[in-house]
Amino acid sequence: MKVRRLSAGVAIAVLYVVVAQLSFRSGLAPTRPLYDGTGPPPPYRWVTPPAELAATNTKPSSGSGTTPIGPKSAPAYNINTDDGQASIIFPPDGIVVVSGQKSVKLTITPLDPAKVAPPPPNLDYDGNAYEIMGIYQPSGNPIQIPNVACSLTQANACATIVLRYAFNATKLYRLEGQTWTEVPSQRAGSALQIYGNTNTLGTFVAAGPHVAGGKKPKSQTGNIIAFAVGLVAILLGTFLARVRASRRRRAREAGKGKKASKQPSPKQAPPKQQKPPRERKAARQRRKEQEEKPWWRD
Repeated sequence: MKVRRLSAGVAIAVLYVVVAQLSFRSGLAPTRPLYDGTGPPPPYRWVTPPAELAATNTKPSSGSGTTPIGPKSAPAYNINTDDGQASIIFPPDGIVVVSGQKSVKLTITPLDPAKVAPPPPNLDYDGNAYEIMGIYQPSGNPIQIPNVACSLTQANACATIVLRYAFNATKLYRLEGQTWTEVPSQRAGSALQIYGNTNTLGTFVAAGPHVAGGKKPKSQTGNIIAFAVGLVAILLGTFLARVRASRRRRAREAGKGKKASKQPSPKQAPPKQQKPPRERKAARQRRKEQEEKPWWRD
């Protein structure tokens, strides 16, 4: 009996883990993003949403900010769009100081990538493109980033670009002319983010594998159904386990009651056998004679 209960518990626990993994991987319950807040990312905001998402889409936000720079150094600085879908991060001295320039203004503008350039070969866009620009003030000239080798393991003085993607992006690109150049990047899958380091500003986009015969599925309906089925299975398994345990308990109590009813009652002492009437009469007569006999005849 204990083995059966243990097996049922293990099965329910395994099912829970499987459903949780499917939920997290499918984006139903994503974990904490790298740079945004403490909750799951909100629905993606499209410049031009897929047809099935147009009714619920919210327009994406832009971002802008200004930071002062000194005559010899520039401080660390970062700006984000208000919806958190795009960010740029500069380390200390990540912006080249130019004589006579007192500050730097940065802007992030969401774009429809399909109107910018064709997607990279065998890939589909997975979200908006973002134009990230910076200018010196008061001159208005484009800012400069130190010309150093950028890598994921050593950022040096490079700027870090962070984009949220919609579904399953695998690469980050920067536009050069009318073609896309890949930026070495890394994903934070649970946060639906991709990031990479660059020494050149411009227009950036996230892209993922192309699905032959059509666009990537945009709906999460299948994942939601899988999650719901798993949850129902967990609740049903728990209910059945409790019902079986209750039936076994009642069966044990009924068995104990039957055993108690079959036990023999304590033995009673047999009644004393009475003497026949004649013998009783003779005994009474002898007792009477003994009582009436004078004491001197003993």
